[in-house]
Order: sequence, then structure tokens, then C-alpha cells
Amino acid sequence: MLSENYELRDKVDERYEQLDIEVYSDEIFEVVDPRDGTKWIYIGILFIPLDKKESCLKILKNYRCFRYGDWSDNEHECSHPCGYHDKNNTEVHYKEVHKSDARFKIACKWIEFISSGACARGDKKIFFNILGINLTNLKLDQFGSDSDRILTIYNRFYRTTLLSGLKYFFKDYKTLVIHKIYHDDGSQKNHKYCSWHPIYKISIQNEHILILDDEIEFIDSDHRKSNRDESQFIQLMDILLGAVYTCLHNESNKHQKKKLGYLFKSTLETLLDRRKHESSDVKIGSYYRSNYRRTYQVAFFPSTEMEDQEFQQRFDLDDLSKGLLQAKDLFYYDRPVVVNNPDQTDLSRWL
Repeated sequence: MLSENYELRDKVDERYEQLDIEVYSDEIFEVVDPRDGTKWIYIGILFIPLDKKESCLKILKNYRCFRYGDWSDNEHECSHPCGYHDKNNTEVHYKEVHKSDARFKIACKWIEFISSGACARGDKKIFFNILGINLTNLKLDQFGSDSDRILTIYNRFYRTTLLSGLKYFFKDYKTLVIHKIYHDDGSQKNHKYCSWHPIYKISIQNEHILILDDEIEFIDSDHRKSNRDESQFIQLMDILLGAVYTCLHNESNKHQKKKLGYLFKSTLETLLDRRKHESSDVKIGSYYRSNYRRTYQVAFFPSTEMEDQEFQQRFDLDDLSKGLLQAKDLFYYDRPVVVNNPDQTDLSRWL
């Protein structure tokens, strides 16, 4: 019995030696909150352990088969031909989700999966970190000229979002091996720093994080164009960002987008409930009692508008990630989730 216990302990210890992961990234650029006029950027990063990748892909794809839940990439290989393969084999994109019943149904299934099965205790398949940046509270002129300012801001905060996710979600592992970092194909690809600088800075400052590829790979989010399964994860990150955006801003008048946000509302409310006891550091928010803890995170920055002098004192613009670590009090979670159920009848019109 003693030897068996030692063998069990060794196996548990071995689990935490190394974790191999892939990273998938997307963003929402410069949106304005209709309630207060603040301007925002959202960065979303998905972390997939390599040993969960194939099972996750299978689950995401199977949700494209509404009737049987058994998807095949090639229609002629389907076990249950239904005649809707082409319609369901679509890019699931938040901006276009209202234009196709298939897109909307798949997106809803993905949101339900994220809210429950993907974060099951003992079988966590997906991790994600979303950071909302309030541009209105930043000193934008500190980030270079107007022509590339937004991409400069994005590059610096992308590194922070990536590194904070790695450290928060996977702190129990001695070594993290990132096999690949993927990003939706966009304007970042042409920026002089975005494709390589975050990897370079993280690699030289964190010896326990090993990134095997020295550049981010930009791929089309449409799997039909890229011919890559990885595009499915970019689509998932896009839908998650869209759901968070709808929950917080409720800007769209499209029923499908409101419904997508409403499906995610209770999950986001839990993610943002990270309160501490008034008289101690005891964490009492519902987030800390949920399966989402150290699995999903949504945060915002900065909590207050900073004056020029304060900005200079608190930030090292040559190493923003270092400066941000010294400004933890400027990150926050408490924002109202304002989306409502679009299926609920508004009784005001009857009054």
C-alpha cells in the first residue's frame, strides 16, 4: 500500500511538470459605449491544452450537425446525410450571426458549451482571457502617432493579456510550452511589432515559458478559406468576444445578437463577481466558488482616468507589461451586464 501511494504521488507530481498548449487570438477594435460615450478595445485569447485539442474540435464541429450531432468535414462521408451540410459548414462570425439561422444556432450551442461542459471540474478543456481597454481613460498621445497608435496600444496590451492568462490559469505547472500562437488575420499582421515582439519579450523575461515559434501565425478565421481546423477556435473566440460585447454594451438591435449575449449573461455576471469581504481579503464573490475560477477571466483597464504625471510615474512604456504589474489596482471586474432577454415582452407598449 505504501509503494502504491508513492506511485500515485509521483503521477500527480508529474502532471504538473509541463503543460503543452496552443493559443488563439482575436479582437474588437474601437467600439463606443452608447450609454456614456467611452471608447473601448477588447482583446480575447483562447488557451487550448494540446491533449484537449482534438476532443474540443470534435465537440465544436458536432454542433454543426443539428439533428444527429455527428459532423464530418466532407459531406459524402456523413453517416446521416441531411442536405444541410453546406449551410452548416459556414464561418461562425458575430458580425454576421444574424444573417444565417445556421450561424446563430451554432453560436448558441458554442456559448452553452463554454458555460458548462468546457469548464467541468477535473476536465477543463478551454481557457480564455479577455481584457477590455478603456481608451477614454488612457493618455493616447503617449502611444505614438495617430497612424499606428491603436495597433501600438494593441500590441502592448496583447502581451499583457497573454502573459497574465498564462500565469493565472497555469501557475501550478513548472514549465509551459506554447507550440503555436494563432491570430485572426488582420491589420496586426502588417504592424512592425505585433507579429514577434510579444513573443520575444515574454520569452526573455519568463524562463519557465517556452514558445516554440518566434512569430504569431495569422490565419483566416474562415476554415473554408484557410483549410485549417485552427480557424474553428478563432471563430469560437470571436463569438465569445461578441457575447461579452453585447452583454456590456447592448448596442445592436438584432434579435440574434441580443439573444447570444443573453445566453452568456449569467456566466459573465459570475465572471465579474470577484468581490472581497469588506473587512478582510477573503474572496466572497461567486466567481471563486464556480468552475470558472482560474479557467475563464474577463477584466478591464484602467479603472480611472490618469493624468499625464501619474501615467509617466506608473508606466514603463518600454516595458508596459512590467508597468502594468505595478498598476494592479487599475484593473477591475465590476461592470454592469446590461443585456436583457429579447424574447421577453416589453409591457410598456400596453400601458
